[in-house]
Amino acid sequence: MFHRPTRMPGLIAGMLLAGSLAACDPGGLRSAEHAGPFPHESPSDAADVSLDQALSDYGVRLPEGAEDIAYGALKALDGYPFNVQFSVPCDAVAAFVRDNRLASAGRTTPDEVLTEVIDAGFTPDSGPAYVRAKGSKLPKVTGAVFERSSTCRVFLAG
Repeated sequence: MFHRPTRMPGLIAGMLLAGSLAACDPGGLRSAEHAGPFPHESPSDAADVSLDQALSDYGVRLPEGAEDIAYGALKALDGYPFNVQFSVPCDAVAAFVRDNRLASAGRTTPDEVLTEVIDAGFTPDSGPAYVRAKGSKLPKVTGAVFERSSTCRVFLAG
């Protein structure tokens, strides 16, 4: 006759794992309360440079009136990953695209911003995509823009 194993050992192991994870991260690094050393640092991304420095290094100028800014930038890593997202009135997007030498890249959300787009609750490929224009001497930047209630959320990555 077969003996059905009890679920108790699995439940205990799960409780111990959850408790140890909470002990290792008591502040919840992914929680909204996490505040990095730099203003606007995203709770889910790390930064070792300020937003102003990262924007300067990537040749990006945020539009006047940008709100809800969040970014991550790790100069210490090879490739210097950078991402920023912010909200602006949708009528400011065309000037932002022009001023930052971005060119239309269709509607396929770039992989570099895909996770942030999904995490923000937007449907991928439902907004215009952009890439730094060919011939620009500025670092490569890709992005996407999504509209919600006449406010646009801009996602950029370099």
